[in-house]
Amino acid sequence: MSPSLPNVPTIPPPPHPVTYPDSSYSVYGVRRREGVTMNTDVAVTGYIVEIYTPPECEEGRTCPTPAAPHLWIADTRGEADESNRLMIVGYAENQAQIDEAVEQARRGRYEPPDPETGLLPIPTDFFVGNKVKVNGRFTRISGSGFNVSEGLLEYRGHETLEQSPEAQAAATQRRR
Repeated sequence: MSPSLPNVPTIPPPPHPVTYPDSSYSVYGVRRREGVTMNTDVAVTGYIVEIYTPPECEEGRTCPTPAAPHLWIADTRGEADESNRLMIVGYAENQAQIDEAVEQARRGRYEPPDPETGLLPIPTDFFVGNKVKVNGRFTRISGSGFNVSEGLLEYRGHETLEQSPEAQAAATQRRR
C-alpha cells in the first residue's frame, strides 16, 4: 500500500530581504526578527513614505498640542499599506525645532550640537521619497509616548542613501 499525499506546496519568497549587505534590517526584517530585534539598537533601511505635519491652528483659537514630530519608512517608495510602514520618533521635540533647523540649514548657518553634550542633531534632510538608513532602538513604546504594537524606532541617527527629487531641489536652493 502506498500513501496518497498532496503535492509539496510552493511557498513564495519573502517580499523583502531580512537584512541588507550593510547589515541593516529592512522594515519587513526588523519585524520578522522581533524576538532578536525588539528592545535593541538596530539600523533599518527604507524609504520615507510620510512625514507628520501638525495641523494648522487658526489665529485666536486654542488648539490642542500637536503630536511630537514623527515619520514613517517602508521597504518600497510610496508604500500605502500602513501595516508595511515603520514609525520613526524622537528626532525632535516639536515642529518649531525642525523648522528652525531647516531654515538655518537653508542659510548655511546650522550648527549641530557638540557630540559631547549627548544631544542629537535635528535632521534637516528628511523628505518623502528619500532612502535612509535610520539607527535607533526598536521598541513598542517610545519615551515620548508613542505606542505601536508592531514596533517603532526611537531615533538615534541616520544616513541619507538616496535623495528624492524634492530633496535635490531643496539642496539646490540651499546652495544659492
